[in-house]
Amino acid sequence: MQKTTIQLEKSTVEKLKNVGTMGDTYDTVIRNLVEEHMRIRRRDFLVETQHRIAKEGKFTELD
Repeated sequence: MQKTTIQLEKSTVEKLKNVGTMGDTYDTVIRNLVEEHMRIRRRDFLVETQHRIAKEGKFTELD
């Protein structure tokens, strides 16, 4: 896999160290952060959609 170099503030590097676990690479930590961010965005989208549907009354309750 092709590698790149990114510049980070030292404070950002310290924060990344606190996010990962022993033996994690920065790539692993950043991938996990991106995946978590995407999960949160999907969840927020679903919650917003549920609220919109409920507000519009376009749903059928199941007994």
